[in-house]
Amino acid sequence: MSFVNNLSRLIVGSSDHVVALRKSIVDVAEHNIPVLILGPSGSGKELVAQSLADISGRSGRLISVNCTSIPHSLLEAELFGYEKGAFTGASKSHKGKFEQAHNGTLFLDEIGDMPQDLQSKLLRALETKTFTPVGSSREVAVDFRLVCATHKNLYKQVVMKTFRSDLFFRISAFPIRIPALRDRSEDIEKLVYHLAQQLSLGLGSGTSFKVEKDALWLLKTFPWPGNIRQLRNVVECLIIRSGGKVITAQQVQKALREQSRQRLHKEATNEAAGGLSLSKIQSSPVESITDYRSFFVSNGKLMIAEHLKSVEKEVVHAAIVAAGDDYDLAAQMLHLSVPELFEKKQLHGL
Repeated sequence: MSFVNNLSRLIVGSSDHVVALRKSIVDVAEHNIPVLILGPSGSGKELVAQSLADISGRSGRLISVNCTSIPHSLLEAELFGYEKGAFTGASKSHKGKFEQAHNGTLFLDEIGDMPQDLQSKLLRALETKTFTPVGSSREVAVDFRLVCATHKNLYKQVVMKTFRSDLFFRISAFPIRIPALRDRSEDIEKLVYHLAQQLSLGLGSGTSFKVEKDALWLLKTFPWPGNIRQLRNVVECLIIRSGGKVITAQQVQKALREQSRQRLHKEATNEAAGGLSLSKIQSSPVESITDYRSFFVSNGKLMIAEHLKSVEKEVVHAAIVAAGDDYDLAAQMLHLSVPELFEKKQLHGL
């Protein structure tokens, strides 16, 4: 029972989502089957992997590899190790992550970014529990438990033939889905105090801080696109600003606006490099803006004409779909005449 209590301290919250998450971890931890952790970036996938390893009963360590942080040309050597002289610069033999994870857990984060030639080697290692280091002909036997994570839609990648279907079904024997932070807003107060206590100790601040009611309201209603990682960054900033004493609504507003400016600067850089257009980001959010007050607290600006045009397009399209292309019914739903509906349909290119 002690590991369940420890799990509650690691996976903080009391929402239905978090209760279900903790149950899934406990249910599968001691079974030696692959686990696939699904969830948006910043939601805490590595924490779930660590929790699985901690209560698995396996004697070895958790060995983590982020498949996006290592160049594809080096990933094979990093995973499977290599012999001396296997390639230029290989001055001595090196144990790979598979061998380091012997009797423990191997966590492959962002598995969806693994190149296809390595996917087949990973599948073979899973099936045979053996692998061959780069530049070697010997097979190494290894006992490991595999945990993978991704924020991508692996099934879509299978359909697009960028991810092997046999590997997908092998690693997804037991999927665990982590909710986005916006879907568990009732946990935010506990998370804020939990993170603040952790961070204040690390920053050398006192732990007798207080969060004002209005400040908590702002934190609870913010959509948190960066999830817990973003919340942690904001809480760290707030502790510094408050001196570890009282976190105010004004401090929260300032921290969220600074985060927004950084995000907009990054998006502007992407746009200059041929990435996503800022105007599209700002004018499209029927789906992304669910609380306008929180939006203005964190962003400050909205191109209202563009946004309202985008909203109208989405609403008209939704009515037509809901009416099953019955334009008389769709017009009634929108309190428009049929000619007015057709005019809006043509205006928005529907």
